Amino acid sequence: MSGLAIDGGTPIRLRPYPAWPQAGSEERAWLEKVLDSTRWFAGPRGDDPDSLCSLFARRFAELHGGRFAQTVANGSVAIEVALRAIGLQPGDEVIVPSYTFVSTATSVLMVGGIPVFADIDPGSYCISPGDAARLIGPNTRAIIPVHLGGQMADMSAISELAKKRGLMVIEDSAQAIGSSHENRSAGTWGDLGTFSFQANKTITAGEGGLILSNSQRLAEMVTALTAFGRLAGEKSERSSAFPSQLLSGNYRLSEVQAAVLLGQLEKFGAQDERRRANALRLTKNLRGIPGVEHVRADSPGSRHSYYYYLVRYDPGVFGNLAPAELSRILNAEGIPFIPGDSKPIYRNPVFEPLAMRYSMDCPMAEDACRRTLILRHQVLLGNPEDMDDISDALGKVLEYIEVVKRNR
Repeated sequence: MSGLAIDGGTPIRLRPYPAWPQAGSEERAWLEKVLDSTRWFAGPRGDDPDSLCSLFARRFAELHGGRFAQTVANGSVAIEVALRAIGLQPGDEVIVPSYTFVSTATSVLMVGGIPVFADIDPGSYCISPGDAARLIGPNTRAIIPVHLGGQMADMSAISELAKKRGLMVIEDSAQAIGSSHENRSAGTWGDLGTFSFQANKTITAGEGGLILSNSQRLAEMVTALTAFGRLAGEKSERSSAFPSQLLSGNYRLSEVQAAVLLGQLEKFGAQDERRRANALRLTKNLRGIPGVEHVRADSPGSRHSYYYYLVRYDPGVFGNLAPAELSRILNAEGIPFIPGDSKPIYRNPVFEPLAMRYSMDCPMAEDACRRTLILRHQVLLGNPEDMDDISDALGKVLEYIEVVKRNR
């Protein structure tokens, strides 16, 4: 080899990996149906049975084995609506993981609750059931496990803990479309499961979300809270309008977005299979490289849907490079790694007022922030040989690591 590309050498590859999002004939066909119709609106409660929003919700629920589903504006408000649906009151505490996207916790604040941050399991980067148990107090009302990057949390342990301590469970499944644990799909273990269709997600309409439930009572609360607190069967005697029975806003999804999502759903199965096959090849390759490992915790009946492919590396082997530094070197080689989170979410300034009252000591999350790299899911839509370039690039960095150290 001619040296690292960042130092002027020849990169491992010049051809880009697949882009995201990807649109095609499926999305166009559904969009034409909307554009040619007079229906761009899913009804006053966002659940008219003949709307595309309802059709998508039914098909998405079938994919995951859920009974009821309601589309909403995005994944963050999905968590907010779910928390309100379970009756969260101001001052109630909700246990959340410390290594995830910030809206898992800010959604708790948005409805008047208090997020309490649990450490992660280093084998999965998902919430540690043991640390969650330690944090349960008299004001704890719920737990929000996050299925990070498509890796499901230990839902059997979390469900047992919640049942024992009388807590509600809301699964943040934004990154886990199509994932399962013990042959049970993401979003169906908890009282409610929330999903996101934001631009980076494996099914996307740019924005959008969905709430899944097996409880008819909770499903009705979710639908009402999605659209101004309108309860089913409560139409006004004087008009066809639904009066507002509960205080809420408008979180409905449009038919245009639902059309895109229906097209995306048609392609999801084949894309998911391709991602998982390429992830398996990449994982095998990484076993031959010192100091790196794929972050994954397997269990019987598990299915990882690969929103992210997470790599944990040993900084001592890689010249004590920070994730951002190592990513830059790999990017120059043509490999689009990004650094994992640089800090646990409780270090965001928005949570500083909580630090005076609550312990925010999560050593496993802090450690993950020092040595994690991420490949986004679209990288896994490449050809099988494209996975070999990723492992080759990591091996190349190791070959020249002494040069890297001298040049720092």
